[in-house]
Amino acid sequence: MIVYCDTSFLFSFLNEDDVNHATARGRAGRFSGDDFVICEVQVLELPAAVRAAAHRSVDAVPPHVARRVINRFDRSVTGKIFIKKQVDMTESVAMARSLGETHGWKERHTTFDLWHLAAAWSLSAGAFLTFDRRQETIALALGMKA
Repeated sequence: MIVYCDTSFLFSFLNEDDVNHATARGRAGRFSGDDFVICEVQVLELPAAVRAAAHRSVDAVPPHVARRVINRFDRSVTGKIFIKKQVDMTESVAMARSLGETHGWKERHTTFDLWHLAAAWSLSAGAFLTFDRRQETIALALGMKA
């Protein structure tokens, strides 16, 4: 089965100093033996989001921790712990727009939230790991485990 993790889940998974680290490791452990897949969405968003977190006015991530998380992510991709797949951009953007039209009028969803879900769907993910209740609700509606 393909397992897709959104960026905040990956940040917690890769950062032992994060409050959700143990929870992320435990939830991911339920899918040991399955394929953890990443695509352009995480490759683009994770480093940018982690660097941005270093500039927060409250609870900023220390720069050395931010660098460590980015380096762990890159090594996990290089070492094939996370399998990098190419997502069809036209298909994933169209799906993200459709998800936004269907769910975006009911509650707030960011562009990346919708794109993560669309990418997971496009990659035929059987599971979607996130700490975002709104994303989890949509993933379940799309037939993915959470």
